[in-house]
Amino acid sequence: MKKMLKYSALLLILGLVLGLAGCPGEDDDSNDKGSQSGNDTSVSFDSFQSPSIYVDNKSGERLISFKGSLNPNYLISGIPAYATNHGLYKEPKIFTTTGDFALILITEAEYNKNKNNLAASSVFAEIYAFYNHEATNNNRFQISSKSGGTGRITLNNPTNWNIEIRKDGPTGEVLGYVASNMTNTVLRVNAPDDYALYPVFKRFIPADKEIYEVVPKYTSGALQGKPYAKDFALTAADGTSSWNLSEVAEKVNFTLSSGSFYLRIVNNSNTAVRFTRGDDEQLTSMGIRGIAPANTNVYAVRIARNPDGTFPASQEIAMLKIGTLQNPVAVPTSTYKLDYVYTITVTGADASNLALGTITESENPLNLEAMFGF
Repeated sequence: MKKMLKYSALLLILGLVLGLAGCPGEDDDSNDKGSQSGNDTSVSFDSFQSPSIYVDNKSGERLISFKGSLNPNYLISGIPAYATNHGLYKEPKIFTTTGDFALILITEAEYNKNKNNLAASSVFAEIYAFYNHEATNNNRFQISSKSGGTGRITLNNPTNWNIEIRKDGPTGEVLGYVASNMTNTVLRVNAPDDYALYPVFKRFIPADKEIYEVVPKYTSGALQGKPYAKDFALTAADGTSSWNLSEVAEKVNFTLSSGSFYLRIVNNSNTAVRFTRGDDEQLTSMGIRGIAPANTNVYAVRIARNPDGTFPASQEIAMLKIGTLQNPVAVPTSTYKLDYVYTITVTGADASNLALGTITESENPLNLEAMFGF
């Protein structure tokens, strides 16, 4: 009987040991980017609640993301197919300062095949992204359904400008991004197909806490005043072409426009306020929503194009509001000039006593040529 009791006790102890070994410890974090997520990869595909950035994946591919370089030291996390508002991991070692960067994406299959030599991987897409180290990141960056195709357009950018490539118009779907002074960046798109690609210059100005984006426009000929574009016809499933973006400056006589006016809101009230256009809450280009007391935010407000695609010199804008959810105060309908900066001050002891000051216009439009180094 004693032997039976000893044997039972040993079985009980062995079961406890094995059970503890098979359980996650107290320090286990299912949101760690290295957690197992199936399909022979150790990269997490979780959507993180305090992310570095948000992405919308319009493609049907599971993707692995990198910050600025296809290097294991700059791996962020995974993105499921067709994911919306998906939060990427905020790796403390690589997200240390506010700034823009190239978000490099490869498929999960490429990652698993080339774990030990990531440089051999085919890049699925490369898009512009921005991380704000000082505030919550609310911006969402889109991965196009056209990305990752068998067609290839090789982009060479020997200029000092960061250039985003958009489809069918300067506000169209983003297909890719090529940073300044980068060559042989491959834009992988569906083929055979035709593409009208529009370059959009982007630059983050830390002093303004604003990401400015500008569109080159023709200044002569049949397309005067319209945004510059380049057309491609990929005639085969493996069709290839190339584009040297220096031609935007060298071969085309153009001017720059942001396609917006800018509203600088100075909050001298004792409550946080927000800025809305109609029912849509507006974000700054850095993804900041509200304006805390004693703070200033700058918002780009889009101006609608003329029917022929040109920008009007000015436009009457209504339905702007500044305030709280309980008390959104209407901004008087006004005419705003393209590329000008307008300043308005909010005062009030509390949300019930908010008041808007007079809108003041900058003496001159933004000097976009100087800001972008022309």
